[in-house]
This record gives sequence, structure tokens and C-alpha cells, in this order.
Amino acid sequence: MKSAIAALLCSVCLAVLFPSAGRATVACRDLVMQGRFARAVEECSAGIASGKLSKEELAAEHAWRGFAYVGTGDVQKAMGDFDRAIGMDPKSDTAYLGRGQVHEMKKDYKAARADLSRAIEINPASSAALAHRGMISYVEKRYEEALGDLGRSIELDPKNARALCFRGNTHAAMNEQQKAVDDYTKALELNPGDSLSLLGRGLVQKKMKRYEEALQDYNALIRIAPGFWQAYQGRADIYAATKRYARAIEDLSRAIKIDPTQVILYSQRGLAYVFYRRPDRAEEDFTKAIELRPNSPGLYVTRAALYREMERLDDSAADLTKALELKPGDVAATMLLARVESLRKNASEACRWLNLAYTRGGLRNRSIVAREKDFDNIRYSECYMKFMER
Repeated sequence: MKSAIAALLCSVCLAVLFPSAGRATVACRDLVMQGRFARAVEECSAGIASGKLSKEELAAEHAWRGFAYVGTGDVQKAMGDFDRAIGMDPKSDTAYLGRGQVHEMKKDYKAARADLSRAIEINPASSAALAHRGMISYVEKRYEEALGDLGRSIELDPKNARALCFRGNTHAAMNEQQKAVDDYTKALELNPGDSLSLLGRGLVQKKMKRYEEALQDYNALIRIAPGFWQAYQGRADIYAATKRYARAIEDLSRAIKIDPTQVILYSQRGLAYVFYRRPDRAEEDFTKAIELRPNSPGLYVTRAALYREMERLDDSAADLTKALELKPGDVAATMLLARVESLRKNASEACRWLNLAYTRGGLRNRSIVAREKDFDNIRYSECYMKFMER
């Protein structure tokens, strides 16, 4: 779950931050700042066509129209305007910032970093450029660099909720959980409707086992974004951790209705059904997860463990064999297969898998084997006693 949300934070949190000033006409710039992007395109275009602007003003007008195009989703036209602005005024930090953000949206982080660094070189007080470069460093797991840029951005603009959100993400990735909570909380004070800060704080609160606080964040997130499947998944995690399995199943079912392609939701609901003592429904979910991701060894091991509890030993052995084809030497699969073969009273195969678990380095404490009741069927076999004497 954690990796899924981290991926979401990486991809969704790349919001556009605008520079605080520029030489463009007031109407053009203000319309962009107000989020009236289609109208801003018209106003900026009129200014460009007027023939009344100086070279620097014309460059700024192109830059701000570029931001307007970003807002309308036309990134190709945006890139053209930013290129023209830079050609007219190579010292336009606004244009480099805009072009850097377009590269960032396209996940061309090398080009984005180069443009943003140029914007910062021209204007060291560019809070927006620092914030975006910090966001890129976070995505690339360059956490110390991210903290440096995001911290400077926040010093320049203490009301930058997006920078605070990303610094919270960075602290969370570095296991500085309380610092992460503090940043998310500040971001939410500035923008109570910031869904990504709620999501991040909920995740960190859950990791800190502050379950009720995390539940409050997920409840608020669901009110704000009822179509956000990660919110239901996060709340289901809290319900499962506090043994409220029926509620966890309800939330995961809601999440699946929103996005039925997410493997993790079926896997997580399957586990909830296991604890809810509905192995039939658990099997359905694990099978669906495997259909969606047939090359995941972990999913086969999970279903094999369920089959072992259901005493469907042949099915369990088949799943474990498949898991080991996909990931040879996996210790969890090897040990479980040894247990299953023992339950099938197949001493030679059980011992073979025990020896493989030992020789491949995952099993070093034979007392684990001695305590495992699944090996009762082979305890007095010659191969088992040789294994225990080695």
C-alpha cells in the first residue's frame, strides 16, 4: 500500500506554481493567477498582436500565455511560447520556470532541472522555481537536496502549501515522521482542502499507529474527494489494523468500484476476508489479483497460504511451484512448499525444500523447523533426521 500511495504522491502533486511578478500586461498575468486560463489566452494573445509591447514585455506576455496554455492542458503550445520568450529574453526567469514545469509534467526531469536551475540562477528569490526543483529531487529520491530547495522556497513564501506538502513527503520518506506531520498540518492550515496533504498525513499517522487521527484524515479526504480510491484504501488499512474487517471490506469494495484494475485492492480485500473467515471470498480476490498481474510471485504465495489453511494441498503446491518459477530461491515460498509437502506426507520432497531453504541462506535457525507442527508427518523420516543433525 505504501508504495502505491508514494507513486500517487509523485505523480499527482506536481501542481503548477506561478512566479510572483512579471513584465506582462496586468490583465494577462492576473487572469492566469486567477485560474481563468481560456480568457488569459485571449488577453495575452491580444497583447502580443497589439504591436505596442517592448521586447522584454513581449517575452513576458509569451511566458504568461505559456502558463495559460498549461492551465488549459495544451502543453505543446505552452512549450512554444516558453521557447519564444527565452529566445526574446534569455534572462527571463519566468520563461525558464514555465518551461521547466512543462518538462516536469512530461517527467523529463533532467531538462526540467536544467531550466529550473537557470531560473534560480537568474532570480535566486524565485520561490516557485525552488519549490519545483525540490519536488523533482523528491521524486528522484534525492531527499537532502529536496529539503534544501523546499526549505528555501518556504522561507521565501511561508504560505506555499504545495512546498510544505512536498517537504512533508520528503520527511516521511526519510522516516522523520513527526516533521512530516508538522509540515502536512501547516499545509492544511493554509489550504484545508489539500487532498494530498490529508493523504500524506493520514499515511504517516497510520505508520505512527495514531489510528484515530489517521481515520479523521481519511474521513476528511473522502468528503473532499469521494472518487479518490486511495482514500478508501487508506481508511480500510486503519479498519484492518483495528480488526474492523467488515468495514475494511466495505471500503475496499468502494475503491474497487472506482478503479477495478488496481491489483493491491483485491489483494488487500482478500486478506481482510481471510481474517473475516470468508476463505471462499478471499480465494476469489486473490485469483482476480493474479489474473491482473500473473507474473507476481508474491500473489501466488499468498493464495498458496490460503489453500494450505483450506487444506487444498495440491492447489497450494501448484501455486508455490509457480511462484518459484517466477522467483527461484524465494525463501518464503520454499519454506511453505516444504510444509505443504510434509502435510502431503511426501517426506523426500519436504526435505528437499528444507535443504534448499537452508543452503540458499534464508533459513539458519533449525528450531523454527523443530517447532513447526506441519512437519509432524515426516519427523521420523530418515531425511528429516539427517537434516536436523547437519
